[in-house]
Amino acid sequence: MAKKGLSIWCVMVLASLALIFTNVTILCAQDTISLAGSSTIRPVVSAASIPFGKANNVTFKIEGGGSSHGVKSVGTGAADIGDASRYLKDKEKAAYPNLVPHLIGTDGVAIILNKSVGVTSLTKKQIQDMYLGKVTNWKEVGGPDMPIYLVSKEHGRSTLELFLKYAGLEGEEQGKHMKHRIKKSNDAWSTVEARIIGANQQALAQVAGKKGAIGYVSVGDAVVFAKKTGKIILPDMDGVAASIENVKNGTFPIVRPLHCVTNGQPSGNVKKFIDYLLSPGGQKIVVAKGFVRID
Repeated sequence: MAKKGLSIWCVMVLASLALIFTNVTILCAQDTISLAGSSTIRPVVSAASIPFGKANNVTFKIEGGGSSHGVKSVGTGAADIGDASRYLKDKEKAAYPNLVPHLIGTDGVAIILNKSVGVTSLTKKQIQDMYLGKVTNWKEVGGPDMPIYLVSKEHGRSTLELFLKYAGLEGEEQGKHMKHRIKKSNDAWSTVEARIIGANQQALAQVAGKKGAIGYVSVGDAVVFAKKTGKIILPDMDGVAASIENVKNGTFPIVRPLHCVTNGQPSGNVKKFIDYLLSPGGQKIVVAKGFVRID
């Protein structure tokens, strides 16, 4: 009988302790901010989440997926913030009328080459001809006798959309490769195929590791990667150097906004986080990642 009473007492004590620990967990629980979208913006928000999270007892869930995915995620409520390294499209505004873009910085899209290529300047026409398969060897544009290996991006990435607009092309995905043709034409799709890569860091690694490769990524990411590794070249585009300064002064051919998008005006910790990104501390992170701050 004594043993039975002791057992009941133990169960009651354990239940009480469980209740106490549950209450403590609830009291100490952290708010969570979820983000999804642009791989260009991801390094900025990831870096900013560390000091902000510690100061405000907030945890973060940060995913990529591209700008279109980010806009859809915040529009449907799957994420608190959608990262989009471009302007919102009219169809997105129509689908999600309460979207509010918050400009946190400016970036450009640069052409990148494997260091083996050695070419330091390209024109829009030369770039277009390469992706159309009209130019297939680097010797045709002043480089070595070496085949051109094309790297492209998947649909839903703002980098792809901006590149295609600049080059006057459209792309059609075929598995892990993409074919191109002149935009809004009835031309046959190019016979050469470009390897499809997702995030900027994947594109940088692909071009850096493949002789004769050409691709395109964020200017900020490319500048940082080139300085760190020395494995890629950022050629001038139409005579304009791929630099942060030329993105800032607007002379670079492809310039884009970096937006953190919310569904309606933000509040609570989401608002605080966006305010932090726009603060001197947050803008310092924007600059450190190779982008242009908001003046």
